[in-house]
Amino acid sequence: MGTLDTLTMEPPAVKTAERPTLLIVDDEPGPRESLRIVFKDRYNCVIATCGREGIEYARAHAVDAAVLDIKMPDLSGVDVLRELKEIDPDIECVMLTGYETIETARAAVRYGAADYLNKPFDVFSVREVLDKCMKRRQEKFATEENFRTLERTNEQLAGELAQLSRAVEAGVLSAGVVHEMNNPLAIIAGYADLLGRDLASLNVSDQETSRQVRQRLASIQREIDRCKDIARRFLNFSRGRQEAQETVSGRKLLEDAAALIKAHPANRSAEIRCTSGDTDPMFTVNPAEILQVLINLGVNALHAMNGGGTLEFSTMVATSVPSELAFRPESFDPQRPLAKLVVADNGSGIERENISKIFQPYFTSKKEGTGLGLAIACELVARYGGAIDVQSTVGKGSTFSVYLPLAS
Repeated sequence: MGTLDTLTMEPPAVKTAERPTLLIVDDEPGPRESLRIVFKDRYNCVIATCGREGIEYARAHAVDAAVLDIKMPDLSGVDVLRELKEIDPDIECVMLTGYETIETARAAVRYGAADYLNKPFDVFSVREVLDKCMKRRQEKFATEENFRTLERTNEQLAGELAQLSRAVEAGVLSAGVVHEMNNPLAIIAGYADLLGRDLASLNVSDQETSRQVRQRLASIQREIDRCKDIARRFLNFSRGRQEAQETVSGRKLLEDAAALIKAHPANRSAEIRCTSGDTDPMFTVNPAEILQVLINLGVNALHAMNGGGTLEFSTMVATSVPSELAFRPESFDPQRPLAKLVVADNGSGIERENISKIFQPYFTSKKEGTGLGLAIACELVARYGGAIDVQSTVGKGSTFSVYLPLAS
């Protein structure tokens, strides 16, 4: 076996040479050296003195084009051509022969030879043929790369469309739920009014008890009216343009969310509290979107507590941000002034292996869950350059923290 005009054979993972590699396989030193001299300025020329040597090199190194002598002592040029095409179908192969036959020409074409030239060869003809081969190879690779780019773009667009579809679906569902809540609220209001009338018609000797009952009925009516007002504002926001924003109090958002969660069918006996720090953070957002985030988190908490337990909403200016966040979009800037909205429960908690999955669309551990709530929460929070963190202990509960930029 002869000596290769290249470095020792090392299988390269990725070809990094700027110049393409030309493999010249010929047992005759004259044509072999002539080709090397002609192409040494354009290609990384590798010399093989027999067919097996050329095949061995191609198996260990990236080859762009090959010039193959048809008649060699160990393997024919057609055999080498076949082996090279099995290694890499995109290698451009040009056949050289001084003994042309119809059979060898047909075999060369059948196995994918780019061209077939006779010895003694014309330098300009060989150069023209190889230039055409390399241009064809580069165009093929460029087309494949463009196709891969197109596929990636299509996948990205499909993902964005799916997210948009889920956001629309969740928005419609949330608006529908809030709308339907008006019906039981109206019934509750009617019964409260009837109880008030019944109380007035009774001859109650204990005036203090009567007064307390009337006060409680009035409180019920005020809370019902408040829930109706929140539902009306939520529906107005949902029907409006999604880009509509206003500067809103974090405390007000929590109070609205808590009132809606109290009236949610999943709430059986949960104690729902709202707390805030000395400073009431202000956010420039679409209130309906952030309210939807809080409702999604609150309803998940109710399910984790089986409708009971303690659910606490709180808001404060963020003095620090965890280095590792459960959901952190590229738009999130931890150096900006931030506040956080916190939803904490003492429910069943989240299994450690599920923490990284809960924000994925359609992932749910609930039998009747859709797996959309947290995915939509991420989508909405990301619109404002926010982030979400979660801390959870199985059997003790979960705390979700929504970080949002403060209003400037």
